Amino acid sequence: MLPRPGSSLLSGSARKSGISLALNGSSANGNVSFHDRLSARSRVTNLGILILLSFASLSALFNLRYMLFGTISKSNPPPPGYSSWATFHGYTPDSLSKSVPPPRNGTESLNHLVLVVGHAIWAGCDVKGRENDENWILEEYQKGGSVKSFYKHIEKGVQIASKDPEALLVFSGGQTRNQSLQTEAESYFSLAVSSGLELPIIQGSLHEGDLQTSLGDSKAKTQVGELAHANAAVATAHGLQDVRMTTENFALDSFENLLFSIARFREYTGFYPERITVVGYAFKKARFEELHAKAIRWPTRTYIAGGQRAFSYVGIDDEGEDNSLAYQGERLKGYSLFEKDMYGCHGKLKDKRIERNPTRRFHPYFSSAPELADLLNWCPPKDSGLQGVYPMNLPWDLRVTGSGWGRGAQALRAKQSKGKKLPDIRWLTFGRERN
Repeated sequence: MLPRPGSSLLSGSARKSGISLALNGSSANGNVSFHDRLSARSRVTNLGILILLSFASLSALFNLRYMLFGTISKSNPPPPGYSSWATFHGYTPDSLSKSVPPPRNGTESLNHLVLVVGHAIWAGCDVKGRENDENWILEEYQKGGSVKSFYKHIEKGVQIASKDPEALLVFSGGQTRNQSLQTEAESYFSLAVSSGLELPIIQGSLHEGDLQTSLGDSKAKTQVGELAHANAAVATAHGLQDVRMTTENFALDSFENLLFSIARFREYTGFYPERITVVGYAFKKARFEELHAKAIRWPTRTYIAGGQRAFSYVGIDDEGEDNSLAYQGERLKGYSLFEKDMYGCHGKLKDKRIERNPTRRFHPYFSSAPELADLLNWCPPKDSGLQGVYPMNLPWDLRVTGSGWGRGAQALRAKQSKGKKLPDIRWLTFGRERN
């Protein structure tokens, strides 16, 4: 049916949309009435109203969400120093913090981490055979003399900690072998106890006198050694909980030995150490001082109050051996790999960690040392080397330790009016846990 002449309806090809009429002001034949233009503009207005209604609906939804969930966020605010939960990457759940006792009395004076790096697992039945390969779980390259050095590392660590009442001795090493569920650290601890060494004791502890007497008596030493079957000697010493020694049971390489032992110190005492002494192979000294310490930005040339170095390394190599091959191998297969991949999270170093974790262990330090969460999770691009060093604040930064703002931070604070950002203030409120 054709439209009547003079009708306001137009054919499909001749009729334009209302929006076009409003914008162009004309139709195909150039004759558009005033009434049609008003009608076209009303369509544009309707579209605008539709858009406004959509925004209003979204706003209402957001307001409703805030009304429903806003009180939850207010009742559960982020920890002090954090503007929101999105900026907080480490947290100790209440279910965990409420299930552990406070740090032991006497640990508040500890400030020195003595780290003995694990290399193998002692699995002997008699401590007299501690220098025999058959009493250890070893790699092939470790056979033929290395176990003597392992015990010397243990002995040296005990000696250092015994002479310093502010030291906590940490044996570090995970469950790295298929043949044993024992960790390297636990086996070292057991061997230290059952060997009759003069163990460091927490000052002022209830068992200080009793433990020294029981372990100091020669007869008691012999009995403990004779009872050492599959490292059962650990359970036989009275008052062992007051020995200033503990284990770090999750490290899978030398970098984790250092970082995880710092986290274990925090877990054990409630705060971080002020200085560190590492006991291990001399040929690995450069790896620790030049790479691992730099990766976590621990100062290696700084002295703390009292004239003590913030970082020391005690190296003990195999005696009577040509160690030149060990130094060459370290340079090619150890130092050079960590030099490019300082956090061990790529390629061969990552594969080693996987291989050394046959029972799928996960460390707990995201929860027990939450201030290190971002560092524990840091993995810069492959081959980034020093360019990929963790850039954010750490609990042992000079601007954080002591009374609060360090000199560098104070200078930066003075420039705040010039648009300079202040350091992350979350660490400035961090302190020692109180009983």
